[in-house]
Amino acid sequence: MKAIDIVKEQAAAYDAGKSFAVVTIVQSDGSTPRSSGKMIVYPDGSSKGTVGGGAVELIAIRDAQKCIQSSENAFKSYDLTSPSSDTGMTCGGHVSVLIEVFIPRPLLVMCGAGHVGGCMLKLAEFVGFDTMLIDDRPEDAIADKIETANRFVGVKDFEGEISAMNIPAGAYFVIATHGHACDGEALAGALGKNAAYIGMIGSSKKVAALFDKLRAKGVSDQQLDSVYTPVGLDIGGETPEEIAIAIMAEIQSVRYGKNADHMKGKEK
Repeated sequence: MKAIDIVKEQAAAYDAGKSFAVVTIVQSDGSTPRSSGKMIVYPDGSSKGTVGGGAVELIAIRDAQKCIQSSENAFKSYDLTSPSSDTGMTCGGHVSVLIEVFIPRPLLVMCGAGHVGGCMLKLAEFVGFDTMLIDDRPEDAIADKIETANRFVGVKDFEGEISAMNIPAGAYFVIATHGHACDGEALAGALGKNAAYIGMIGSSKKVAALFDKLRAKGVSDQQLDSVYTPVGLDIGGETPEEIAIAIMAEIQSVRYGKNADHMKGKEK
C-alpha cells in the first residue's frame, strides 16, 4: 500500500467518523524487516498498510489500539535482537515508530436553521463539535446559518433523506425545524440512526401529538422514550441563545454520563 493510499484511507475514515491511528517507522538500524513503512490501525485491531509484518507489526497494532483508547500519541521502540525481547525476533536491529491518534470530533446534526438552530451551531462549534445543518428552505433564506455550519444538506423530505444519509453512529441530533410536521419527519428519520442523543424542541402537547402519529407508523414506545423532549435542561431563560445553552448542557451531560447536578458542596 502506497503512502498516498494511507492518506486516502485516513480521509475516508474521517468522513465516516471513525477513530484510527497512523503508525509510521521513523527510525531503524541494523537488520530489520523494513526501514520505512506506514499503516493505519482501527480500534478493533484491523489495519491497512505495513510496518514490516510479523511480531513487530502485531505489537505495533496492539500499541496503536491502546493509544486510541487513551487518545494519546506515542513513540515506541522495538528490539529485534533477542528471542527474549517483546518481539521475539532475532533480525539484529531496532525499529522505532510514531503512533499518531486521530479521534473525530462528535457530530451535532442540527435539523432546522431557525434562531435556535443558528445559536446551536455556533455553540456546538465553540465546545468542539463538528456540525451538520439539515433544512428544506431555500439556501438564500438561511445563508447565515449555512455559513456557520461545517456541512449543509438541503432536503425536500426530512424523513426519507435523513434515513438515507450516511451519518456516523454516535451523532447528536437536535430537531427544531420551522413546523410541527417537519419536526415529526426529522424525528422519524433520526430514530433510524444509531444516535447518542436525539432532542426535539416543542411543548408537551405538540410532542404527544407527534408521538401518536409516529406510533401509528410503527415506531415503538421504546424508541420514543429515548427522545429528549421537551429538550434541554431546566436552567431558565427563553431567548434562542439561552435555549441553545440549555440544550447543549443536556447534550454534554448525556455525552459524559452526568446527572447535571450542582457542584456546590461536592468534594473535588
